[in-house]
Amino acid sequence: MPHSDYIKHNDDGLATQMFNFSTNIPTELAALGILATDADIVQQALDAARFRAVVEFTSTMQSAAMGWTAEKNFERDGGSLAPPSQTIPVLPPDFPPAVPAGILPRFRSLAQRIKRLHTYTHAIGLALGIEGPTAASLAAIAATAQPIARGRALVSGGAEINSTKGEAEALDVYCQRDGDAAPIHLMRVMHLPYIDARPLLAAGQPETREYHTIFVRNDQQYGQPSATIKVVVTS
Repeated sequence: MPHSDYIKHNDDGLATQMFNFSTNIPTELAALGILATDADIVQQALDAARFRAVVEFTSTMQSAAMGWTAEKNFERDGGSLAPPSQTIPVLPPDFPPAVPAGILPRFRSLAQRIKRLHTYTHAIGLALGIEGPTAASLAAIAATAQPIARGRALVSGGAEINSTKGEAEALDVYCQRDGDAAPIHLMRVMHLPYIDARPLLAAGQPETREYHTIFVRNDQQYGQPSATIKVVVTS
């Protein structure tokens, strides 16, 4: 039965996949007949450490940017509750050094090289995370996959929407509020959280907004929409 692509479709998933590969490959090298000093193996460990650190720091930067946006809005508009004090992220001293561009093509090339070896087995592939699910099982998962959405009102105005992402490449965010006949598609997002910064329908009057999210892969929605969540926006 054919198998799907084993490469994860989002940066968090890929970073974890590459890190797990670099952690588990040392115990499989003897069975595969590959030396620990092999240039591709050494480079993959460097790539995995660097990519994981960059992905994590990108998330830190995005959170800081949202905090500074709230600070900017508060200083501009005022309000009854100031946002928490803001920080400027700094790279940790042990941040992995840069590697040549092309981390993903190198990882895919190494995985393909390993899978072509006569010593390769399905069990090794599972241990290294380079065996994808069968097309049938993937279809079954896709049919029932459902994100979990979360949301909160922002002191600076609007709402912050977060959601689990799973193996999705993106998420579609929908919202319905008073006067909407049906949920409105707000945005297709690759990085979360999403900020719904639309002003209140009536200035000074709190409103309830209902949100849900749904997974997207290859520009197509799949699975089930998340449960609807309600956020009361006050400014």
